[in-house]
Amino acid sequence: MMKDRLELAAIGGVAGLSLWAFFEFLPQIVGKGWGLHVALTMVLAFFVSLLALVGPEKPQRALLPSALLACLAGALALMGILRFATPRDYYAVGHTIVAMGAMMFIAIPFAAAELEERGGWRQYARLFDAAWGIFIRYFAGWLFAGLILLVLYLSDELLKLVGIRIIDDILKIDVVRYTLIGAVFGLGVATVHELRDYVSPVLVHRLLRMLVPLVLVVVVIFLGALPFRGLSDLFGDLSTAAVLMSVAFGAITLITTLIDRDNENASDVRLMVVSARALAVLLPCLVALALYAVWLRVATYGWTPERVIAAYVMVFLVGYSVSYAVSALRGAGWMGKLRQCNLGLAIAVCVGAGLWLTPLINAEGWSAKSQLARYLNGKAEAEGLPLFEMAHDWGLPGLRALETLEDADDVALGAMITRAKSANSSWAYTRDLDTNEIVDLKADLVARIAVRPEGSSVVPLLKDMPIRALRQVEKLCKAGTQQTCVVVFLPAGTQGYSATEAVLVSRERSAVWAVAREGTETNLRSISAYGPDKRTTSHPRDMFDSVMSGKFTFESVSRSYLKVGDTVLVPYN
Repeated sequence: MMKDRLELAAIGGVAGLSLWAFFEFLPQIVGKGWGLHVALTMVLAFFVSLLALVGPEKPQRALLPSALLACLAGALALMGILRFATPRDYYAVGHTIVAMGAMMFIAIPFAAAELEERGGWRQYARLFDAAWGIFIRYFAGWLFAGLILLVLYLSDELLKLVGIRIIDDILKIDVVRYTLIGAVFGLGVATVHELRDYVSPVLVHRLLRMLVPLVLVVVVIFLGALPFRGLSDLFGDLSTAAVLMSVAFGAITLITTLIDRDNENASDVRLMVVSARALAVLLPCLVALALYAVWLRVATYGWTPERVIAAYVMVFLVGYSVSYAVSALRGAGWMGKLRQCNLGLAIAVCVGAGLWLTPLINAEGWSAKSQLARYLNGKAEAEGLPLFEMAHDWGLPGLRALETLEDADDVALGAMITRAKSANSSWAYTRDLDTNEIVDLKADLVARIAVRPEGSSVVPLLKDMPIRALRQVEKLCKAGTQQTCVVVFLPAGTQGYSATEAVLVSRERSAVWAVAREGTETNLRSISAYGPDKRTTSHPRDMFDSVMSGKFTFESVSRSYLKVGDTVLVPYN
């Protein structure tokens, strides 16, 4: 036992030492480009596999499969870089890392099952045990490493109280820190493997199984409420698909834990078995709704990498949901049929994750072509294009699509592309767009609005208006060949405590609004109209024409307000 602990602690220490040496020396050997990126991927894949396989297997037996998996990971990483300009872009998108992790997470248990017995990768029970065993060992290993670091931190803080800083000084040495963390992690993995009869996935399985009836009830209520609520508000954005996909994935996990590795270990509680079977039958309904949500977004806004990812995941969820439902409906032996489906689907997901990193599945390329086609076909305006994402997140395909858009005879689009390329963040790009949009909108509104008395300017009023008020003015003052609004400025010193500076009259439905100062902003306020009898009345239909022709006076009713004919206009305070 002590020998096994020392072996895994040594392997973990070498892994940490290798990572330190990798970052310290390898950049000078292979440069900071793609060579370093591929080498790092191979080193990580090798030690992740080795630490997962050693314990149940001797180190010498685990070396070859770990090396093969490292080579596979390196080859996929090399292919994955073909659509990105720099390694930073490859890592920044995130989905490449997730795909690599998914491939390794599934491939390692297959390797472990094969090492245990020739042809073991085809035996679901061995594969099930290997996958959950690796998960528990890794989880406990990182937990143990975290506890050790916490103890060292607290010990260091305690010793600092008496002026001793030896722990802090030692941990500041990179090589020591990397090696220590790796060795402690390996020791934790070895200890958990030794105590596998006590620290096993059984407790996790038992707890997860208890959730099956609860999830079934929630799914039934959700599906039962749909006919009454309708689908019109359900598919507002891609998050709807994400929620449905997450619930489907959770249901699959719960059903898998319930059927366990074989019939002997599967749950025999009737409520849970019936609930799991019913949940498996309902899975296609959830997946179909998620699929429709993804399709709706793509049909409306075109492809983006996020939507390609969602659609790609949907392919596998459809496979899981259909196979689960068919197995559950086939009567006796449904658990055994479902286990065989799990085996085949696990292989499919592993292969699919690997293909995602190859040029065969190019989410950025598909998305760039889709957005470019939507613009060229007139289905999308320049403002609706994800220009910042194309410039910074979509790799080489996004940049090539922007080059094509720059060749289009659209000066405004060219300016937007320039801002997108130079922006440091999506927020900065959106802010710049909003700023330029506001400037253009104000200039447009000045042309739409007449002023009274003549010689005044509406520019000071528009200057301090927030975007929501500007949009309101834009709706009131329609674009046309003639001015469609008029602003009447109140005489200086007569505004009173209402802070009303002017009155805006629109030709549309003779709408009338007070333009009032509110702190540092200028906003529109509704106005009440009073007739000769001092009772509220509707606004005259010829209000706009009367004001434009100068048929108005200023009259004080405890303070000055606009009077048009027999109507006095009083803003709310």
